[in-house]
Amino acid sequence: MRPARPHRGGPLMDPRVTLAGFAVGIVSGMSGIGGSSLLAPLLILVVGVPPTVAVGTDLVYSVPMKLIAAFGHLRQGTVDREVVRRLSIGGVPGTLAGLLAFWLFRAHAGVAQVDRFERHAIGIVILAAAASALVLMAVRRLRFGDRSVNGDDAGRRFDKLGATGIGVTGIGAVVGFLVALTSIGSGSMTLPLLLLALPALGLRSLIGSEIVFGAVIVPIAAVGHTAFATVDWRLALALAAGAVPGALVGVRLCGVLNVGLLRPAVMCALAYAGMKLL
Repeated sequence: MRPARPHRGGPLMDPRVTLAGFAVGIVSGMSGIGGSSLLAPLLILVVGVPPTVAVGTDLVYSVPMKLIAAFGHLRQGTVDREVVRRLSIGGVPGTLAGLLAFWLFRAHAGVAQVDRFERHAIGIVILAAAASALVLMAVRRLRFGDRSVNGDDAGRRFDKLGATGIGVTGIGAVVGFLVALTSIGSGSMTLPLLLLALPALGLRSLIGSEIVFGAVIVPIAAVGHTAFATVDWRLALALAAGAVPGALVGVRLCGVLNVGLLRPAVMCALAYAGMKLL
């Protein structure tokens, strides 16, 4: 079958698209919520981009933002390298498996069917991520109090907490698969699952670790979707032009502000967007 054609149109070069990328970059770098979770509903519901093209474009635009945000968190010391290593062991093959599944589905289905599947899959993943994050953050606050929000216990490390590496590796595999299929999960799914698996680690450390993990798997998924010709390059460049500086601002804010209040608000907005996609 022929690859889906990239979405074309004048509004994609509108400066408001770059401004939207800047805002998404700030929120993503500050909160650890994946930019794809924030942007995919916007591209589909507001801009009118076909879901398949939204996935590929979302991944490509996210690459520079992920890399810059990861570099910033590494410099600030808000990264647990062992967590990143365990996640990547599962995440890289999981991403490759997701790309294979996407390719096989496109090879045996029509463009409209693939777009319908992608739209519903994105909505389900966003809704599940938002609901699980809200529940787990509430439980974490009850168990650990303000330390879990403000990151006072961020000095603890994964290898000192007795957590099993198999579970964290499994999280990486699941997230990698979802990212390759829907562009969503590197931030919105990883952090809630890590909160469940590693509840004693500081929130800032978990945010930094999942951002670095995203910088490992998102470029792999982006290369795959580039090969599938599901990328609108004009839109990706316009978004990246705003997202890159936005991510830098967000990372800096993460180091000085209370990030615990931002995530619940964003997750509620994502839950609403997820329901609109179903």
